[in-house]
Amino acid sequence: MFPSMIRTVAVLTAAAALGCAGPGSGPAVAPYPAAGAASDALHARSAGLQQAEAALDADRALAFWAEDGVIQAGGSPQVNGRAAIGALYRLYFTSLGVRELAGTPAGLTMAQSGDLAYETGVNRIVLRANGGDLLDMGKYLLVWRKIDGQWYAAALSFTSDAAAPRLIAATP
Repeated sequence: MFPSMIRTVAVLTAAAALGCAGPGSGPAVAPYPAAGAASDALHARSAGLQQAEAALDADRALAFWAEDGVIQAGGSPQVNGRAAIGALYRLYFTSLGVRELAGTPAGLTMAQSGDLAYETGVNRIVLRANGGDLLDMGKYLLVWRKIDGQWYAAALSFTSDAAAPRLIAATP
């Protein structure tokens, strides 16, 4: 059960999470290719979600999600709705032992209508486990939807790039 849960944790993302690219969180990526006033609000919301996830703050991260949001993690059942997403965040950030969650956005494409967009990127997660810390890296696709003038995460899909996380620090 634990190895499949590790893969599930791989990007929330928000990470989905979806986390922020801080020191030691992976390679730096250039700013989003989309630019201008029309995308500034979306960039700010994406950065806010990344920061909340990097802080392992489930309640703060959940505030960025649409009521009908969906998470599809590789190797796991689909999670539907804000309440279930909140429960998933709390599980990741407590009993599953997430120590670090960082997402690095690589691209953002906004529809001409200005109410739908998608973000792609890579993620890094470090989990506390018996015997040491485990590292898993992967990729994500996050769909944003503008609701009542505010951007919300509407759908997230993420997968691991490895068959299983690797041990990065042994416990003495």
